[in-house]
Amino acid sequence: MSVEVDMTGLDAQLRKVAYRTKSGGVKATLAGAMIVKEALKVNTPYENESDRKWKAQRQIEAKTGESHEFKHMRDDIVISKPDKLGEVTVGYGKDTAWRSHFVNDGTIHQPPQHFAEKTVAETRETVTATMQHVIDTEVAGL
Repeated sequence: MSVEVDMTGLDAQLRKVAYRTKSGGVKATLAGAMIVKEALKVNTPYENESDRKWKAQRQIEAKTGESHEFKHMRDDIVISKPDKLGEVTVGYGKDTAWRSHFVNDGTIHQPPQHFAEKTVAETRETVTATMQHVIDTEVAGL
């Protein structure tokens, strides 16, 4: 007794499943990253009175007559491209990342504000639920 199994189209279906699950994972990650980005924008301390320059920078500008506008951290939040595993990083761009830890962790003259940790704690459940919803939607479409 022999059994024949028709495998026509199976290869295409498997490719479709692989593509949808991979793209669904990336979509879910980016959806979660957008939530973290918006929360980080809200939680990043903002001061209107500061010109965001340091003493040496002011001296250089006085000497050269040139002025440089520095971005505020809140205006420089970026999401990285997904890596091989589909993970992304939400944080500050190259213009402001170097100084974000002074505000977050504090200095000898400034108490820590821990807004980055606060953002992670506040968004953890929402991000997880959003990512799960996106994945469920993608899988349901298979």
